[in-house]
Amino acid sequence: MDPDAIRSEVDRHLSEQLLQNRHIQRIQVAMEGQKSSQTRRSLLARALRLSPSIAPEECEIVHHCCSVLKVETEVELYVYSSNEMNAGCTQPEDGRVFILVSSILLESFDHDELCFVLGHELGHHIYDHHSIPLPLLLANHQNLPPQLVFLAHRWQRHAEVSADRAGIACVGQLNPVARAFFKLSSGLRSAPGPAQIQAFIDQAEDLYQVDQEAEGSDRTGHQDWLSSHPFAPVRLRTAQAFIQSEIITSDGHAMPEVEATVEEIMQLMEPSYLEENSPSAENMRRLLFAAAVVVGDSHGSISIEERQALVDLLGHDAVPFTLDPERLAEVLPERIESVKTSVPMGRRVLLVRDLTLIARADGHIQPDEIKVIEQIASDLGVSPEIAWVTFESPTELD
Repeated sequence: MDPDAIRSEVDRHLSEQLLQNRHIQRIQVAMEGQKSSQTRRSLLARALRLSPSIAPEECEIVHHCCSVLKVETEVELYVYSSNEMNAGCTQPEDGRVFILVSSILLESFDHDELCFVLGHELGHHIYDHHSIPLPLLLANHQNLPPQLVFLAHRWQRHAEVSADRAGIACVGQLNPVARAFFKLSSGLRSAPGPAQIQAFIDQAEDLYQVDQEAEGSDRTGHQDWLSSHPFAPVRLRTAQAFIQSEIITSDGHAMPEVEATVEEIMQLMEPSYLEENSPSAENMRRLLFAAAVVVGDSHGSISIEERQALVDLLGHDAVPFTLDPERLAEVLPERIESVKTSVPMGRRVLLVRDLTLIARADGHIQPDEIKVIEQIASDLGVSPEIAWVTFESPTELD
């Protein structure tokens, strides 16, 4: 199997696009001058290196995954003390790459589940995902165009899809993947049986298919909508699509067909209303414009950078040369009501997410801005917690 053949095409395309961006190239240059060789020293001091004499089964899994994915870099596996199920992979350092797993994950995952996790982490390595400096790129102090921030978040979600495919290629079947998602979602350490796995799959399907018109805090209180990673139902569905590909199943679907299916699944997390030609999408864009101006004006006046951010996001024709925050504040309730009555709850959540990302991308997030965003979210029937989830969303690949 050629590992490059299973990489998400959206991941590949967006990665190339991001690496050509001048903002990212500037950050890369700055990082190059700050490189050190302290990762291994820190791990040797603070974590346990899993050698064949200590953990022969786990080391054999690493060897298997390296063989499947054609990894030639030396890999060291470490376990660290933590009650959170998590794993990670570092950027190569001095010819080595380091995989970290938490102690509870190592104790809770069986052979095949761990094979999926370690293959996933090596997927980030083989696709060179760490070449995009995501933590620095999405740090609050960076003054970046909102479109670039949206693009980075979208790329991160599809990078996780690629890494999932690498893990699936290593384990070769869906059940261990579903069990891993079950444990990560529930926090339960015991191995789920077939009935539990099927219930989890059914739950994921139900959640994905739930009527987007449903109201109530239970529709927006969870944090998955804002995740920089695909949320559990999406990851499970994209995994199922890949399992049914010709690469994993002899009579499976061709990869272009799989890519089309995955793209359709991932649309739930994409702000397609920015380009969509429909009355409801127009209502959303009108609200986003007014809300962004009001938010920006809440701590003084609209800066040149903030105005340019709106142009980058909505286009020149949608942003007049002179902005009138007072007038937009007057029409804001009307625009909120139009969106509330014409747009499903799920898309309202995306709008609040995107409004929050604009404030985050500006690089100068003020308490007054957060307060206004929370009020707009509340008026839309969306949990104000969404704003905080977006501000604090993880920027690390895992």
